[in-house]
Amino acid sequence: MIKEFIQLIYPEFCAGCGDQLQFSEKAVCSSCLVELRNYSFTSAKSFFGRHIAEDEIYLFNNFKNKILQKIVYELKYNRNKSSGYILGMELGYLIKKSIHDCSYDFIVPVPISKVKRNKRGYNQCELIAEGVSQILKVPIAFNYLNRNNNLNSQINSNRYQRWLNVEEQYSLIKEFKNYSKLLIVDDIVTTGATINSCIKAIKKNNSKITISVAALAGSKVI
Repeated sequence: MIKEFIQLIYPEFCAGCGDQLQFSEKAVCSSCLVELRNYSFTSAKSFFGRHIAEDEIYLFNNFKNKILQKIVYELKYNRNKSSGYILGMELGYLIKKSIHDCSYDFIVPVPISKVKRNKRGYNQCELIAEGVSQILKVPIAFNYLNRNNNLNSQINSNRYQRWLNVEEQYSLIKEFKNYSKLLIVDDIVTTGATINSCIKAIKKNNSKITISVAALAGSKVI
């Protein structure tokens, strides 16, 4: 009763379409979630530059869907953190349905720069990873992977510039010596440059480790 009363006074709205949420809904309405599920996409053995991902899983196969664009904007710039967790759960369901063996040792969220974290107050990839973790029951490796500098947004960079910008920008704080299977979680994969750099940093320490990649959307062209 208290929750229903609070929602009557302070209604919550869908991060995707902007409609008022029902009492049973959280962050993203049921209609938007249905549309998200209709765009799920899975591929296997993908190349990210010189590095291979065992599996590559997205809720969408591109970032052109207007609902997803709005949700990601709300997540990154309007502090709608619940939407990241909810879509992370949806991504977790997709992984569980699509991948035969989900026995990952850790989920590794892609880190963001210290400047962005301080300004935003959180890393949106960690929120998505928390949702995935809730479904897969796999622990998250917080503070294992680090972004070395504070590059500005790469929105206006072309594909080649993106690869140059992040080629050596990720490194390990803690090592994965005794583990064999990881899942890297990102929000949006465009060129694949960030994932390539993350895999490179991890495999410097353990070349035999198996890595899969999951994100809300992907539009990389390799």
